[in-house]
Amino acid sequence: MVGLMNNNLLKQLSYIYKLHKKKHFSDKSESHWLSLKNLLHNQKYIKKNIYLNIINNNLLKIALTKKFSKKDLVNIIFKIDAVFLYFINGKLNQNISDINNIYYKITINKFNNLNYHDTFIKHNFFTHLSESLSKEIIFIDINLENINIIKPLYLIYINIGNNSKNFFYMSNYRNYINIQKIQSITIFEHYININESYFSNIYTTLILNDNVNLTHYKLVTGNKKNYYFTNNEYYLNNNNYITKYDFLISNKIIYQNNSFYFNGNNSKLEYKSLSLSKGNSFSYIKSYLEHNKKYCYSNQLHKAIVSDNSIINFKGLLKINSQAIKTDGQMNYSGLLLNKFSEINVKPELDIYNDDVKCKHGVFSGKIDDNQLFFLRTRGINLKKSYNILLFAFVIDLIKDICDDYFKKEIHKYISNYFSKENIFNEF
Repeated sequence: MVGLMNNNLLKQLSYIYKLHKKKHFSDKSESHWLSLKNLLHNQKYIKKNIYLNIINNNLLKIALTKKFSKKDLVNIIFKIDAVFLYFINGKLNQNISDINNIYYKITINKFNNLNYHDTFIKHNFFTHLSESLSKEIIFIDINLENINIIKPLYLIYINIGNNSKNFFYMSNYRNYINIQKIQSITIFEHYININESYFSNIYTTLILNDNVNLTHYKLVTGNKKNYYFTNNEYYLNNNNYITKYDFLISNKIIYQNNSFYFNGNNSKLEYKSLSLSKGNSFSYIKSYLEHNKKYCYSNQLHKAIVSDNSIINFKGLLKINSQAIKTDGQMNYSGLLLNKFSEINVKPELDIYNDDVKCKHGVFSGKIDDNQLFFLRTRGINLKKSYNILLFAFVIDLIKDICDDYFKKEIHKYISNYFSKENIFNEF
């Protein structure tokens, strides 16, 4: 079975890469392609990463360029005052994006020859896939001298397919965001699937220079036929402050790998995520955080609500190296199971190489408390509303501190709609 999977997926990707390299060949993309091939020949790697077996049974095709106008998106994008960049079917749409603006310099490279921090990265199947098959390498540079207030950056990833049951359109992206000489910036990332049957793979590197404050919001929505994969790298220097919120709402597969590198002193990370999974879906959420310098702080809070036959796997590693004295780092994971067929697996790890630190992690998973439900019912609240009250009580600490009031309302709306459609009456 594993051998068949290996041959099938490798055969498809080999054909796609052969066509791709005719217009986008570079030494770097070729190197990543060879590494990807080696992974697909590694039987242990394939067996360990079950999502490869899931996507194996689908026929993959490269998405075609689609004509699109802003009016087609009025009802599905955030109505915010920002610089809009539309990524559609594997390319940045220059016709409707705000390419020419006074806040961001945007460079589009046809060939993959940019190298930033590659020596630090432990690549995986999807990073190799982005590096070898992305049609464009996007570099966003923020380097302002005379502007004190900068508009938010709004990255919109849109997939337009054809609802085919026979194949999946695949889009790959490779983006770099370099932030310097500005004190505060906000980035919104919004992932939208207009049609079903889609495979999105995004690899983004964010480089923060000294004294940068970054607020980063991400919303991923989809359905039971969408496949979403992302790798994000954050490089922090001196006196950085990152506030990050991720909201990952049901797709067939969600794979997210976040890596944070504290390479400067006195930096801080506040990271919160919420995963909602139903149907027969699979999520793998990984967080790697490496403290390399002094007096840094990191706090992570991850929550998940799972129903039906869905599975969510969390894996977190907090690494404290020998020079990272006075580090304060913590990870907390909480999962709520809505029936006996749902599953949450959590694996937090601490890897500490000096004694002058404060580090901890905590894990909780369980179901709705029957006593709390009974208490609400005795107060005259019906069963559905009682469940919803307890569900919102579970997630409220993830959204209450969001600074952007409009985004907070939109997230509240998405979660409310999700719960109203969710089958929450399955008993254990």
